[in-house]
Amino acid sequence: MSTMDKICSHITCIHCGSDHEIWTKPGDLESWSNGELIQEVLHYLSEDDRELLISEICDICYGKLFPEDD
Repeated sequence: MSTMDKICSHITCIHCGSDHEIWTKPGDLESWSNGELIQEVLHYLSEDDRELLISEICDICYGKLFPEDD
């Protein structure tokens, strides 16, 4: 699928202010907004991109804010 078949969302991390682009298929963000599970409707995005859509926190900041227990 080319970028011509996708929609770009610009997201700014609320923690560090970094800008990100997430490309989705037309209608998928609306389906998620209407209650479909993000991991089902946006399954083709990485977990980090899905988290960015949910929390507006990038993967680097998320790792700093919520470190994994060793």
